[in-house]
Amino acid sequence: MASPTLEQLLKQAQEVGELAAEHASTTERERRLAAPAAEALLESGLIKILQPARFGGYELGFGELVRVGQTIAHHDVSAAWVFCILGIHHWWGAFVNPQLQDELWGDDPETCFVDSFAPNGKAEPVDGGMRLSGKWGFLSGLPWARWAAVGAIAPAAPGAEPEYLMFFVPQSDYTVVDDWHTVGLRGSASASVQVDNVFVPTHRVFRMGHAMAFGEIPGHAVNPGPLYRVSLVGGLGLALVPPSLGGAQALLRRFQERAAARVPLFSAQRQAELVLSQSTLAETAVELDMAEGLMYRYADEVTARGASGEAFDTTDRTRLYAWRAVIARRAREANFRLTELAGASAIFENEPLQRYWRDVHAMGQHVALNYESALRNYGRSLLGLTPDAVLY
Repeated sequence: MASPTLEQLLKQAQEVGELAAEHASTTERERRLAAPAAEALLESGLIKILQPARFGGYELGFGELVRVGQTIAHHDVSAAWVFCILGIHHWWGAFVNPQLQDELWGDDPETCFVDSFAPNGKAEPVDGGMRLSGKWGFLSGLPWARWAAVGAIAPAAPGAEPEYLMFFVPQSDYTVVDDWHTVGLRGSASASVQVDNVFVPTHRVFRMGHAMAFGEIPGHAVNPGPLYRVSLVGGLGLALVPPSLGGAQALLRRFQERAAARVPLFSAQRQAELVLSQSTLAETAVELDMAEGLMYRYADEVTARGASGEAFDTTDRTRLYAWRAVIARRAREANFRLTELAGASAIFENEPLQRYWRDVHAMGQHVALNYESALRNYGRSLLGLTPDAVLY
């Protein structure tokens, strides 16, 4: 069966986004996507954009992923975040041991997994695998997942040096900790999980640090396509960008609509006639246009590099880190600038503008979008110095 076209994907994204926006109040109250929106997203097949074709995935490209995520975010940022996170997991799941891939998707190719890359766990080698314990937070999309991948620094075998590992744990082996009480991204349901002395067989342990350092990916044995030759962290990081940019663009559109009719208190003019509003709106629109162009360039570059087989060196990877951090920063700045001019009525819960503002601000706190770290490390690379970041 042929994969859908971009036009078809964007139509589905529009429908999912509009449905999520209709149920936004339920999403906010329940701290997870409202059931109709979540069901529509999962049934749309959109999360299969980057999934291997051998499991029924579309095996398309990052250009499709970012445009779909951006489109959903024009209506609901949490829904876009869940799409991008679950969608990128259907990509990086193709990197793990083929036996694990079969466990994830062999019976149900639409099975979702969540992850936390923070190496918070404690693990030790035992016969046939590892013993794992720990607590991890920020597992976006948790209610719709049947597996969780979580991190720890531990020796992969008795007597080996400790290294960065990711452990895949089925739903039956972790406990959900309902702690997702936040100011933004409430619908992402990014709660925590607890694992207590669980046995993880060797094939469910992914040597994340080794893969990052040497590009040795077990999944290449069964997924040789160019999509899976993309830099692991570069691809993962890009998925965090579309909801930020799409949310900022939605806030800009909403501000524009309000300004056309709003007459600020004690003013004789509509806001649309005020010079400060005009110039701020124009400046923000241009900056978001530039950020959009950079996001598309990022997507095109990683897709092209995968196709060519050209590796990403340290400067390439830190540059991509800087790009996504700058895009996220521009989105947050745009939100702040326009919200500041939107007036007191913008703070009410029934005004979508404040929800876009909160969600985009919350996304900017993600460690993989950290502006100071990203720019510092790209600068170090440009100057011939070794980066001090771990994930880039």
